[in-house]
Amino acid sequence: MLAIILVGAFALRRRRTDAYDESDYVDGAYVEPVAAAPMVEAAPLPVAAIEREEPEYVSRSEAVADVEPAVGALEDLEVASVPADEVAELTAAAAPVAERPWLEFAMRPVRAGTNVDEALVEIELTVGNSGSVAAEDVRISTFLLSSDADGSEMERLLVDPPADASTDPVTIQPGEGKRIDATLALLKSEMGENLPESFRPIVVADARYTLADGSEGRTSASFTVGVTPEEGEGLEPIELSRAAMHDNVGAELHGEPVRA
Repeated sequence: MLAIILVGAFALRRRRTDAYDESDYVDGAYVEPVAAAPMVEAAPLPVAAIEREEPEYVSRSEAVADVEPAVGALEDLEVASVPADEVAELTAAAAPVAERPWLEFAMRPVRAGTNVDEALVEIELTVGNSGSVAAEDVRISTFLLSSDADGSEMERLLVDPPADASTDPVTIQPGEGKRIDATLALLKSEMGENLPESFRPIVVADARYTLADGSEGRTSASFTVGVTPEEGEGLEPIELSRAAMHDNVGAELHGEPVRA
């Protein structure tokens, strides 16, 4: 069975109760997330214009070295319903398979960087149901990798996610959605003794749900997160050598999505 992924551009206002205040989120120019090519054409998402101060761009001339594979999990998590007009943009295209749920993703990194002990990535992950049937028992998992895991390791992590990486099961009705506001943390001490100057973290997102016949539907994908450059395209790696958080971040689809 199939599922679909949209990595769309969402200008979703963060609803957090963590230690950061609103001034933390007006340092950098807003950058739209990179959209994965959908199997079904969807309408583009509106982006609200927000005036922000110019972000701090850091030059990274050092080559990115390999780091030891390590897995980080959720440090902070909120699950919220998404307003109907926002879900409508995500689920605008009709599901290609009738009479079943059809989950779609939109993932936007909000901030990324490091503190003294950890690498951190803050994300907004929206899961919408464009199908004609409710998605029951939806378990949404998200976690952080320090480097690219091979196929068997990635599959193991998806089957058995890190502790506290999954939300409690939820039901997503047709035309409705859930948004996961999460901070993903990865200890520097688990990335090896000789840390490189910088690295490219990978965010993994997975949603599994129960179909009417008792089988399991699944949508999963991984995304490389980096700092958007002042000029040019692509993403620059995130520094490990100094503690700094960056608002000017973006994501690129990493590998091929998994659909079932």
